Amino acid sequence: MKKLLSIIVLGLLLSSNAYAKVGKGELKLSKSTMNNLMQYLYGAGNSKYSGHAKKKNQPLLMAISEDGNSSYYYYCPYVHCEIQSDEIFKVIKFCEKLSNGSPCYLFAKKRSIKWKNSINKKSTTIKKKKLKEPYQVAKIIQDLGFYDNDISELPGIDYETGQLDEEKTVTGKIDNYDYPSLIASLTASHKSDWKKYVKIKDPHKVWFMAKRKNKYMSYSWETGTATMSYTEGKGFDRCNDYLKQKPKDYPKDTLCVLYYKGTTPTTDQEKIETAKKYYSQVEVERFFEKYPYVLNDSTNSLPKKSKITKKITQSDDDIVSKLKDLKELLDSGVLTKEEFEKAKKKLLN
Repeated sequence: MKKLLSIIVLGLLLSSNAYAKVGKGELKLSKSTMNNLMQYLYGAGNSKYSGHAKKKNQPLLMAISEDGNSSYYYYCPYVHCEIQSDEIFKVIKFCEKLSNGSPCYLFAKKRSIKWKNSINKKSTTIKKKKLKEPYQVAKIIQDLGFYDNDISELPGIDYETGQLDEEKTVTGKIDNYDYPSLIASLTASHKSDWKKYVKIKDPHKVWFMAKRKNKYMSYSWETGTATMSYTEGKGFDRCNDYLKQKPKDYPKDTLCVLYYKGTTPTTDQEKIETAKKYYSQVEVERFFEKYPYVLNDSTNSLPKKSKITKKITQSDDDIVSKLKDLKELLDSGVLTKEEFEKAKKKLLN
């Protein structure tokens, strides 16, 4: 009888271990699963039990369904926790109770992403210090190929509890726009003016920034009802005036860079093309090579000169349309002849 019992127990253990597999393949998470993953990484407890919901816990195990729509995780409310041999099997089984038939596999142990795909060929660990920047954490998951949607639309995370904060986005902003706060420290006035800028209903608005010598970046913004081209020029003039007023605060080679048209972040190409309107090609090329982080380069790696040169020397067909816009403003009386000639000169230079 004892021999039979030991065989049965051994069989159950082998079955459980065989079933507790690490996931493989090109997994794509739904938004709800991505939210669950963020809560797991931050140690969110069960919201039904106030003791666990009001403080961060230790993430232990997480399983996700093959279709990316379902998940289940264990957390530990204590300082030190050990993973028991059968817990991987259990977390997978609980996941499959929610998955409508889609098989579940192990996705993470603690903060180590175990699921293997074409990018995450080995485990990737989310370091604890990264949790200070929820956007960065979400970006790591996206860069690993597990999430294709816009991460700036994810809800915020309460750092103290790990629970979702629906009043904010994962960027930490309440305006639902992905402000590029990661490129520099933001002053209180910077944040306050951004909120004002977002709320203004003018059809055209632009936001420029210029690198300072310290950790901050100067900013200027302009809104208007005329044309985007005209509003952009006024925004640049405001930014450029700051550089002239306090030249000692800025590197000699700094430029005014267009970061937003309306509330849409500009692309690398738009940043470069806008800079070409107001600076020489040599100045533009030198600046973006020296300060590559002002571009949308997630790795912050220095772009090759040929790559920058290719972008900078691309076609200027839009100059013709902008000249037409200026002429319309002149004809309608919005611009004086002097203002028109000044704007035209800048555009052609």
